[in-house]
Amino acid sequence: MPLTNKTIESVIRSEKFQEECLSIIVFAAEICKTAVVVLSYSENNNETIIAHTENNSYLFAENYQESTIPNTPENKVAEKSRSDYQIDIPIVIGQKKAVLLLCFCETNPKTWSAIQLKTIDHIVHQIQNTFELHLHQLETIQKDFFKKVLDRLPTDVAVFDKNHKYLYVNPAAIQNDELREFIIGKDDFEYAKHTHRKDHFAQERRNRFIAAATTKSVIEWIDEIPKNNGTPTYHTRKLAPVFNELGELEMMVGFGGDITALKKAEADLKISNERFSYSSQATSDVLWNWNMMTNEIFIGESHATLFGHQFENNTITAFDFENLIHPDDKERYSKHFKEVIESNSTKWTDEYRYLKADGSYSFVSDKAIIIRNEAGKAIRMIGAMEDITDRRNVEEQNRLLIEENNRNKNLQLNEAKNMYRLLADNTVDLICLHNLDTTFEYISPSIKKLTGYTPEELIGEFPMNFVHPKDLEIIQKSYGSFITEKEDDNAHVEARFKNKKGDYIWFEIKAKIVKEDGKPISFQTSARDITQKKEVQYAMKKALAQERELNELRTNLVSTISHEFRTPMTTIRTSAELIEMYIEGHNFVHSAQLQKRINTITEEIDRIVELMNAVLTISKHDAGKTNFKPIAFDLKQICLDVIETSYSRQMDGRKVQTNFEGDHFTVFADKSLMEYSLFNLLNNAFKYSEGSSDIQLNLKAMDNTIEIQIIDFGIGIPEKDIPKLFNTFFRASNTEGIQGTGLGLYIVKTFTNRNSGTIQVASKLGKGTQVTLQFPILKS
Repeated sequence: MPLTNKTIESVIRSEKFQEECLSIIVFAAEICKTAVVVLSYSENNNETIIAHTENNSYLFAENYQESTIPNTPENKVAEKSRSDYQIDIPIVIGQKKAVLLLCFCETNPKTWSAIQLKTIDHIVHQIQNTFELHLHQLETIQKDFFKKVLDRLPTDVAVFDKNHKYLYVNPAAIQNDELREFIIGKDDFEYAKHTHRKDHFAQERRNRFIAAATTKSVIEWIDEIPKNNGTPTYHTRKLAPVFNELGELEMMVGFGGDITALKKAEADLKISNERFSYSSQATSDVLWNWNMMTNEIFIGESHATLFGHQFENNTITAFDFENLIHPDDKERYSKHFKEVIESNSTKWTDEYRYLKADGSYSFVSDKAIIIRNEAGKAIRMIGAMEDITDRRNVEEQNRLLIEENNRNKNLQLNEAKNMYRLLADNTVDLICLHNLDTTFEYISPSIKKLTGYTPEELIGEFPMNFVHPKDLEIIQKSYGSFITEKEDDNAHVEARFKNKKGDYIWFEIKAKIVKEDGKPISFQTSARDITQKKEVQYAMKKALAQERELNELRTNLVSTISHEFRTPMTTIRTSAELIEMYIEGHNFVHSAQLQKRINTITEEIDRIVELMNAVLTISKHDAGKTNFKPIAFDLKQICLDVIETSYSRQMDGRKVQTNFEGDHFTVFADKSLMEYSLFNLLNNAFKYSEGSSDIQLNLKAMDNTIEIQIIDFGIGIPEKDIPKLFNTFFRASNTEGIQGTGLGLYIVKTFTNRNSGTIQVASKLGKGTQVTLQFPILKS
C-alpha cells in the first residue's frame, strides 16, 4: 500500500497507537528523570500532540526558542542544548516520509548521562517500531476490507504487477476457486497454456497492457467469448495503469463485466426501433412511445404528415404534447388520463381535438398500452393516434339525420299506434299490453267475446289470477325468464284461463318485450283461443292410445296363433316323416305318388312355419318388443360363424367363398339382428341360384364404414321388381315355384336400419344378384 500523509495521520490519530506511545514516554521520563516528555507530529504548520507526560502548553509559546538535536540515520542521539533546558529529537518514520518530534523538557539545567542518552536512543527505535507495527495492522485491515469488497463485486476485477503477473483476481472474474488460486503470480500466456486455450487473447491483452502503460490512459474494449454450446457472450474490458510518485508503473487494474444481456437488449431495441419506424411509415396512424421516466415522447413520421408539426429527432415532451390538446377537451382528458394511470389498467383510450400546424384542430382517436414495473407504477406507454376528423364529421351529419328521422319516426309512430289500436280493437285475437309486473295496461275489445269480461274489468289486474292452477307454474316461470331476458325477446306458451262463467279456455299466448333506449319498459301479448284444437289433440291422443292397444293385441294374437299352430304343424310334419319311413320299408304300388304327396305336405308345413316366424318377427318389431342390445364385435368373425354353422355342408356341394379386405372390422350393433340378416341373405343367395356356382361374400373395411357384399349367380331379379323388394309379402315375378314368404328382405332392411346400416340390391336378370350392406366402423 502506498504510504501517504493520510495513512500516517490515520496511524498517529489512532487511540491504540497514542496509548502505546504514552507508555513508552512515561518509561523514558522515569529513566531520564524528566518532568515533561512530549511526542508530537507536525504537518503543514499544524501541530498534533501524540502523547505527553504532563501539561506542556507552556513549552510551545510563541516566544520560546527550541533547540533541536537532529537524529542520525543510525538513530544515534546528537545532543545540542540551549541552557540545558530541552532536547528535541526528530524520529523518521514511514520510509523517511514523515518525522515525529520527541521532546524532553526540564525546568532547570541538566547534564544527561550516557545511560539516559542510550535509553532515549532505545525509545526512538521503540516508537519507530510501534509506528511500523500499527501501520502494518492498518494496511492488513484495509487490505482485508478492500479484498472483501472486491470479492463481492459483481464486476470482473483483476490486478497485475508491472511484469504482467496477476496479483489479485476476484470471484466474479474467475469463479473456479482452484483456477483463481493458480493464476496468482502467473501471466495470461501461462493461464492460456494451463486452460488449453489458444494464446492469441493473451497476446492481445499484452499489447493493450503495454499501450495503457505507455499512454498512461485507460484502454477499453469488448471481448466476444463463445460458450460451450457455441453461443457468443460479450464482456467489457478495461485496463487502468497505476503509477507511483516517481511516475513509474506500480500496477495495472483490469475490470469489466458480462454485457451479453445488454448487447441482446441493444439488438432487440434496434430491431424494435426499425419495426417502429417501418410501422410508422406503413400506417397512416401516428405511432408514439412515451418514456414516462424521462417524460419524453417519441412520435412516428406520420405525425408531420397528418398534423404538420416538425420536432427535433421526432421527440416532444409530455407537457408540450398536452398543450396541443384543445382547451375545451384538456380538463376532461387530464382527469380521465389520471384515473387510468392511478388504476391497475394496462390500456388507455380517448378521443379529443388536436391542434395542427395551420391552427385548425383534428379529431383524433388515441389508444395505448400501459407498461408498468413490478410495483405497478406506469413507466412507459406505447400507442397510436388516428385522425378521425372525417368520421366525426360523418357522425355529426348522421346525428342530424337521426334527429330528423326521429322526429319523422315519432309522427309515424303515433300513426302506427293509432293503426295498431284500430287493428287491436277489431281483431278476433286477444291483444294485450302489460306492465313489467304483468298487470294489464291495455286489453283489446275481443276479450268480451272470448271470456265475457270487458277490458275495463281487467285493466290493472294480474293475469295469474285467472290461470288454471295446473298451468300456473309454467306461466310464472315463462314470464319470469322472459321479463328478465333469460329467454329470447319472444315467448310462447299454452295455458288455460278462466272466463267470466268460471269455465277454462285454452289460449296459445305469444309475448314480445317492448324496449325504450335498449331497456325493457313493458311487454305485449297476443292470445288465440285453441280450445277446439286442444280437444282435437286430446281425441287424437286417445285414438293413438287405442291404436297402440290394438297393436299390442295384434302382437299377442300373432304370438298366440304362432304358438298354437306350431304344435299341430310339428305333429303333422312328424307324421309325414313317419309315413315316409314306413313307405321306404314296403313295396306299395303307388309309392312314388305317396312320396310326392308327403314331400308336398312337408314343404307346405315348412313354408307355413317360416311365414309364421316372419310374421311374428315383424309383429314384435312393430310393437317395439324386439330386443336391441348393441355391443362391439368383430363382423368378420360373425360372417365366418354364420357360414360355418349353416352353409358349410350344402347338399349340392356349393360353398360360400369369402374375401376380406382390411384389418379392423369392429362394429357397434345388435349381434342377433346382424346374424339374422346374414343368414337370410345367404339363404336367398343359395335358394335363387340352384345349379350355379358358389356364393361370394366380400367384407371390406374402409375409412369410416364396413361393407358386406353377398353375390350369387342365379336367376336374378327383373328390373321393375327391384323397387318393391322391401315391401311386405312381395316376391319377384320370376320366383314362382321357389319357396318364400315375401317378408325376408323387409325384415333384413328393418334390422339393418336398426343397426345404423344401409342396404342396396343390384341385379341382372339371368345373371345374378348382389346385396350390399354398409355399417359404420367402430374406431378405437
